[in-house]
Amino acid sequence: MALVAEGTPGGGPVWSPVWTPTEGAENARALFEEAFGYTAKTVKSAPGRVTIVGEHTDYSGGLSLATVTQQATYVAATARQDRGIRVVWLDHDGVKHEWHGTIDDAQPSKPGNYAVKALGILWALSERGYVVGGCDLAIRTCVPEHGGIAEGVSVLAALALAIQEVWGLALDSEPGRVELAEVCMEAESGFSGVPTAGMVQHTILRCPPDQAVLMDFATTPPEISFQPLYFPEYGLGLLLIDTGKPNPLTLAEYSSRWTQVAAVCAELGAENLREVADAPHARRRIEALRDPLLKARARHVISEIERVRLVAAELSGTAPAHERFVTIGKALYRSHASLEVDYELSNPEINAVVDAAFRAGALGARLVEGGFGGAAVALIRRAQADVTARLITQSMTEAGYSAPSFGMI
Repeated sequence: MALVAEGTPGGGPVWSPVWTPTEGAENARALFEEAFGYTAKTVKSAPGRVTIVGEHTDYSGGLSLATVTQQATYVAATARQDRGIRVVWLDHDGVKHEWHGTIDDAQPSKPGNYAVKALGILWALSERGYVVGGCDLAIRTCVPEHGGIAEGVSVLAALALAIQEVWGLALDSEPGRVELAEVCMEAESGFSGVPTAGMVQHTILRCPPDQAVLMDFATTPPEISFQPLYFPEYGLGLLLIDTGKPNPLTLAEYSSRWTQVAAVCAELGAENLREVADAPHARRRIEALRDPLLKARARHVISEIERVRLVAAELSGTAPAHERFVTIGKALYRSHASLEVDYELSNPEINAVVDAAFRAGALGARLVEGGFGGAAVALIRRAQADVTARLITQSMTEAGYSAPSFGMI
């Protein structure tokens, strides 16, 4: 059942909207017909994603465990017989935007609006030798803009699925989705200059609903194993807590983490930090690093890889459920502490969210999307979702912050 984006009486929690697939497709089709005056050939969708544990490990050859959201982006599309490109979308305030151009505009560009994302997908497909041309595209999304669940990549993935469909590229299969994940990566890194190692793209395009994917970035593309997400069977769920604000850390700061990890590897004579993590005495080698900043960065990656292995083992383990989920919750709290202290990716507001979740009884909580989105995720008892959200809302407003919004997985 979709949660409605409205507060409850007495200043209660605000739940972010979740469209059913039918609602999302109808929204995209309606926008398409309003803008272009005819019916779209197809509608494709792509969800958001949440990293359960394993943040900033993909570009170190590490491991990550992630899942997808009910919130999704929907793209209505039709191929054109000429080279024209028309893109229409509603932003998160409900304001309509339109962009008209041609396929020739698909040249490397800075990060930008949804039209730039569409051009990036067309450019990346063309660079890989696929024959694509003009398109009419209408984009609707209920993935929160700063919700830490990769709204931008959700849009890219939905565009990629829609464009490949209308141009008959036959890429909506497991091998094809691996290809499309790489197309989305190239649309970000090669077209818009945003570094990415693929964790988000491969999750969104390859993770089935209601499951998790364990990704191993020792190989390219990452090897994936599907992990049943047992939380609902034991009355648990993941609560998304969205402050509605982007983290002030910049693209330059994000890129600096890549540079610092590379510097660690150069000093240790390793190809990547996964190689260090899997070798004997990994922590001893890290603690021997001379630069305290590089030591901290490496310590996060090594310990985060350990936490991914721990959580994946506990999810599929045979110990009593309570013990396993308490262990998982502790791993989430430790992941947040590592991201805050060793990787310096948190801020006072997100720390306040995690602290509020702890006081509200969450088994675990951590920031999501590497700290660059103003959101956190908490492992909670599903029956207590509304009470937990109320307590977190109260804690945040009493601390002087805006009330967050919430969603459930």
